[in-house]
Amino acid sequence: MARILIVGAGDIGGHLAENLVASGHDVWGMRRSPKPLAHGVHLLQADVADPETLLDLPHPFDIVVYSIASPVFSKEGYHTYYVKGLKNILAALKDHPPKHVFFVSSTSVYHQMHGEWVDESSPTEPVSFAGKEMLAAEQALLNSRMAGTVVRFTGIYGPGRNRMIEQARHGGHCDPEPEIWTNRIHRDDCVGVLAFLIQRVLDGQAVDPVYLATDHEPATLFDVLEWMKDRIGDVDSDHDIPDMQRRANRRCSNQRLVAAGYQFAYPNFREGYDKQLSDMGLI
Repeated sequence: MARILIVGAGDIGGHLAENLVASGHDVWGMRRSPKPLAHGVHLLQADVADPETLLDLPHPFDIVVYSIASPVFSKEGYHTYYVKGLKNILAALKDHPPKHVFFVSSTSVYHQMHGEWVDESSPTEPVSFAGKEMLAAEQALLNSRMAGTVVRFTGIYGPGRNRMIEQARHGGHCDPEPEIWTNRIHRDDCVGVLAFLIQRVLDGQAVDPVYLATDHEPATLFDVLEWMKDRIGDVDSDHDIPDMQRRANRRCSNQRLVAAGYQFAYPNFREGYDKQLSDMGLI
């Protein structure tokens, strides 16, 4: 049984904590609100932006997962909660360093926008504030003295994450040319990937500094929307989705994660969205 701290017990962190408790681990979930967590998860009410709230952590921990979401979509918010927040946690852990720290990042760190393939070795020269701050947070962990791994998730979908479904229902359309490539991962696979990598550490197996976590099949936005509209059937008339030129347009490879042995619950968008559409009563 390992002692594990999940910093940011929201959708992914909260379900990960529940998963780890079910596997027999002793798990703490940190969040700013006093909202209860899943049965068996110890609640730590603290704010990563306020180091004073991090002084009395129940050390030691074997594993720490940093999986927060900035409450503010701004450069200042991202810097506070991703860069400074992570540094505050690392500082709070320095006298009792865990075996491994995982940082949940995103593919916003990539700058490629013309359908290129990217993987963990691809250059990262982000132009957006979100990508720049996320990359700075990654570097804060990887340049620290603690063993750490960055996990870059692509677009997350699943229960409660219905943006693409709502676009399809309301007739969202984009032209098939030029191709706009999209990448995604189901929420359950986000949890699965983190649990898988944690278990590798606990088993004494090697883990890489960076993993790109996405399903097996990049797909064009046109293909995803048209497939979804066909599955739903009763949708509004087509209308163009605005600001198409601002969308990320790249293809993400999961080969490092697959080579490590992870098996996806939802290997492509069709399997994942079929389950979600069924659960929503739309098919």
